[in-house]
Amino acid sequence: MSSSSMAILLVFLLALSSGPFTAFSASSSSNNAAFTPQDNILIDCGGKSSNTLPDGRVFKTDQESVKYLKTNKDVQVSDDSANVSSPIYQSARIFTEESTYAFEMTRPGWHWVRLHFFPLSNKEFDLQKATFTVSTDKYVLLYNFKLDVNTTQSVLKEYMLNVTDPKLSIKFTPMKNSAAFINAIEVVSAPDSLMTDQGQALFPVNSFDGLSKFSYQCVYRLNVGGSFINSQNDTIGRTWISDSNFLKEKNLAKSVSVGSNVIKYPEGVTPLIAPASVYASASAMADSQTSNQNFNVTWDFDVDSTFSYVIRMHFCDIVSKSLNDLYFNVYVNGKMAISGLDLSSLTGALATPYYKDIVVNASFMSNGLSVQVGPMNENTGTRNALLNGLEILKMSNTVDSLDGEFGVDGQQVSSTNRGTVAAVGFAMMFGAFVGLGAMVIKWHKRPQDWEKRNSFSSWLLPLHTGDASSFMSSKSGSHKSGFTSSALGLGRDHLYGKSLPALSWKQRLEISIGAARGLHYLHTGTAQGIIHRDVKTTNILLDDNFVAKVADFGLSKDATMGQGHVSTAVKGSFGYLDPEYFRRQQLTDKSDVYSFGVVLLEVLCCRPAINPQLPREQVNLAEWAMQWKRKGLLEKIIDPKLLGSINPESMKKYAEAAEKCLAEHGVDRPTMGDVLWNLEYALQLQEAFTEGKTEEDETKLTPTVPAPTSAAPTSASDSDDPPPAEKKTEAPQPHPVDDHSGTAMFAQFAGLNGSLAVLLFALSKPCNFCRRGLSRYYSGKARSFTCMADARSVEDLKKQEHPDAKKRKKYSLNKRQVQVPPHPCRRVSSTNHFSTPYVH
Repeated sequence: MSSSSMAILLVFLLALSSGPFTAFSASSSSNNAAFTPQDNILIDCGGKSSNTLPDGRVFKTDQESVKYLKTNKDVQVSDDSANVSSPIYQSARIFTEESTYAFEMTRPGWHWVRLHFFPLSNKEFDLQKATFTVSTDKYVLLYNFKLDVNTTQSVLKEYMLNVTDPKLSIKFTPMKNSAAFINAIEVVSAPDSLMTDQGQALFPVNSFDGLSKFSYQCVYRLNVGGSFINSQNDTIGRTWISDSNFLKEKNLAKSVSVGSNVIKYPEGVTPLIAPASVYASASAMADSQTSNQNFNVTWDFDVDSTFSYVIRMHFCDIVSKSLNDLYFNVYVNGKMAISGLDLSSLTGALATPYYKDIVVNASFMSNGLSVQVGPMNENTGTRNALLNGLEILKMSNTVDSLDGEFGVDGQQVSSTNRGTVAAVGFAMMFGAFVGLGAMVIKWHKRPQDWEKRNSFSSWLLPLHTGDASSFMSSKSGSHKSGFTSSALGLGRDHLYGKSLPALSWKQRLEISIGAARGLHYLHTGTAQGIIHRDVKTTNILLDDNFVAKVADFGLSKDATMGQGHVSTAVKGSFGYLDPEYFRRQQLTDKSDVYSFGVVLLEVLCCRPAINPQLPREQVNLAEWAMQWKRKGLLEKIIDPKLLGSINPESMKKYAEAAEKCLAEHGVDRPTMGDVLWNLEYALQLQEAFTEGKTEEDETKLTPTVPAPTSAAPTSASDSDDPPPAEKKTEAPQPHPVDDHSGTAMFAQFAGLNGSLAVLLFALSKPCNFCRRGLSRYYSGKARSFTCMADARSVEDLKKQEHPDAKKRKKYSLNKRQVQVPPHPCRRVSSTNHFSTPYVH
């Protein structure tokens, strides 16, 4: 035998003696890489014979691995006829008590832990109903885990743990009256270079250190633009799936590929990061048949939004013909992750792999995960963008859990935060008592002629002008008008606080409009504006006539002149607090808008903003209601007392206003003036619905005009557009209409679309129109204006009301023109959409 043949035989024997599946290798034209895992434990749980997979890995039988298991009671089941993708899923171990696999580690460092599940049919247990927890000594891997009902596919849970102890234990804990099971376990060493200690944070953009301190679960691993890659063709036994099922718009992307031998790995990047077959394919921008392509290729993923993630993106320029010709942007959840990515300058060559780790905080995961690539706006090279591979790794949370909010020791994620919340709550309560005590002392020290001098000034902002006093002497009463101490009159008492008569939907709309009008004037009625900072139902009070007034300006702030925000410590009420204000500590008038959005939902759903006694997903009213709103099923959670009496279009407009108020970013929220317009429009729809219904009952005639088929316009700007001429065809008249009934005429046109009905109604009866309904947008009646001549800051709210009655005079409507009151009275409901005060 020749020496070369002897050498080949010797290498082969050494490979066999080192154990099954001990070496992974990859090659390229430029370099070779090989990895031998020192820990390579593969167990076929419940298996009676060794199973060798197509990739060469050999799983030990149950008898061979019994030394690793510690259990008092377990059951072994198998089903050779099971329709599964691998023989390791044809057997399983079932545990009815806590059981543990303990493995001695050869060396510390990164390790793959892969758990294989398939619910085998057996006479002992229904594994599809099995619920259990899987954990190590430090990490929770699965918490109350249960397979999907009627699943026909095997499930693989893949983790990457940084094992620092000489022993790794994997514990299976079944829930009470349930069982745990496992089909196969893998514990395999991973290359130390696979996960570095540093990445890049998505926002704010800076370096993120300490990645080695976390554990990870691989949620997705995609070969973008390519086909499925099995463990046999990967460099370290991973699997890569195609990206086609995750593309948002498949027609915007095209697959490109080159030969794997073209890929040249640079210094510091090895095939262990990703095989050449990943970098040899990509999804790029499809040809839009235009000279200036401008769109993004998007991938959407369903993820657990309570965790942070590491997004590893693989790039390799396999589309350019020359260097410095490809520049593109990368976005994650709408935020810029990489701006102007120039692979040529980073790698110095074409067809050269490059990867980037982006750390995405859980606060940016509320709507799942979206990854986008798109061209730069500048005219730089070819307008194209690509992505070769994508790995999405879930990061362990603060209690070292990868599933749920509880750690191995039972510690909860929010337990620390709860302590802080309790401390803050106690401090706020103590401050409230101190403030109340100061008010009592001030009241007892009031001058004897205080009623004449009004020296004990009110802290209530007027919402309506009229004969009654606009300022109140205290929360519990007024010296000029009877005033209830109920919170919102409907918040704590008329909704869910006391056994008081329920308010109708129209009454709730009018109260909401009154509160919105007051906040709008607070924001715009003084020279620099005032931010309330504590808008909630308990700070909106009602008099005996259900007229709303905003109260409690103890936290109010003057808006800084020339700036869009006020930098200040976070104060407010939980459940109503603007999350953007909480994160950035920058207060704006849009913070009041967010709080008012919660108030609107409280009015509609008849429940508190925060109710910790409810299930977890229902505790926060804003989050819970918006979930139902996005499903289009908000009517399922509204106050049952409103069913049958609420106009669906009115509720829809109201819900749209609340949803816009609760936008995540302040710039996306409307002004209080816009909110006021939408609420007024919702009221008009409800009035037309109610009075039209009454007239129908009186005449006992069935109208032939079809019911409205489209929602009210989502923007006030819709009503600026004049109706097309052909749309002015008269609708059939089922019964005579009272010439002096604006509501009847509005009901006549209710079958038409949105703003068209409003404008036709105005054209038909211009004078009566200005006296009713939408006249509150155009007329100069007192209810549309609020006068507070001396208010220029928060401190001015504590001054006595201006004694001059002329400051509070009512402005009447001229036949053809609105008389706008002089400064400092401001038009409460003014918007850019209604610059014309009268509809001609």
